[in-house]
Amino acid sequence: MKLGLGAKIVRAFRRGLLIRKSMPYLWYYLGPALVVRLWCRLRPVRRGKIVLYNFRGSGFGDHQKYIVLELLRRKTPLEIVWLAADPETVRREVPPGVRVAKYAPLSAIRELSSAQFWCVNQSMTYFIFWGLAKKRSQCYIQTYHGSLGIKRIGADSFGDGTVRLWERVLWRDATMIDYLIANATWEAETVYQSRFFGFGKPLLFGHPRNDVLFSAQSETRRRFRESFGIGADEQILFYAPTHRHNRRCDVIVQNLMALGNACEKRFGGRWRAMVRLHPNMVGYARGVDFGAETVDATRYPDMQELLIASDVLLSDYSSCMFDFMLTRRPVFVYAPDIEEYQRLQGFYYPMSETPFPVAYTEKELADNIALFDDAAYRAKVETFLKGKGCCEDGHATERVVDLIERLAAGQEAP
Repeated sequence: MKLGLGAKIVRAFRRGLLIRKSMPYLWYYLGPALVVRLWCRLRPVRRGKIVLYNFRGSGFGDHQKYIVLELLRRKTPLEIVWLAADPETVRREVPPGVRVAKYAPLSAIRELSSAQFWCVNQSMTYFIFWGLAKKRSQCYIQTYHGSLGIKRIGADSFGDGTVRLWERVLWRDATMIDYLIANATWEAETVYQSRFFGFGKPLLFGHPRNDVLFSAQSETRRRFRESFGIGADEQILFYAPTHRHNRRCDVIVQNLMALGNACEKRFGGRWRAMVRLHPNMVGYARGVDFGAETVDATRYPDMQELLIASDVLLSDYSSCMFDFMLTRRPVFVYAPDIEEYQRLQGFYYPMSETPFPVAYTEKELADNIALFDDAAYRAKVETFLKGKGCCEDGHATERVVDLIERLAAGQEAP
């Protein structure tokens, strides 16, 4: 029997569907978030205060780490606050001169609402949903955590074109952005233009986290290898899969030892496998067994140091591939679910346009390693970087800190 509209509404209320679906809207438009927004508007801004955080309050890493280190190196007279989900752990990671605060709604909003600068690597939708509001005297610098990455992000990845609360919050976040730090004209004109709805001024500075890929790396490699008990004569095959909205784990490579053997045959020497799961993947991939000999670097805070320590990278759709290729070392792609991923998440351009050999089965992956042509790969990397208008040169952090110092001194941005 077909139900009428009234009967459907009654059934929805009985099941709690309307209550659950309407609660976010009630909170954001009618609830305590309105009070928090008013509180943010009234709080005075402390000039010379900067608040930074890494992906969802993660450890001391990504672009923000290197911006902080450069601020400290220059002895820039700023009050530096780092937001962390685990403050006790992060306090052991940050250098003196950085105050660590809790990455929790009210604690973080208290710090953000009084800071002259916000410098973050992801959208601030979480805090905006709780009521965060920006004043004209504040400056929002968005570095984002992507790169020349292929997968669609934010509102671009919704796919079905529906209007939802989260998209509205993404839009509000974008309207507050003053500067977007980009590493390529393609990123500025395509990803940022679409992802941030055309708001914010793109600055072709390069990405701060990638500066270390252009500097001397021997000390970082030695320190990392000692901390994980990896011999100086061993080479590292680094596996870094991205997360999936459908939480599939059957698409994860588990026989890394076999791939390590393939690397031994192609490149020579002794090889160890290392894996780092995406932060969004940790909760549902705990049961995946990579083997006792595999180094688990999931909790290591600095992804760039893992890239420096590695000799070959294996991934699927992660933007880390586009950072690692700056070293000109080999990158291999394992994408057994590429059609499904394209449908659910989407790509900005076809995987075939990247310089990376793509495999859809583990046998194909082993074959790609065995047949790897280093000269052809390097030529493809150069063509790709030129085509995307990449501006990475190892001096991005200097440019970002120059910008902060100019603005702190009351000067105009370049």
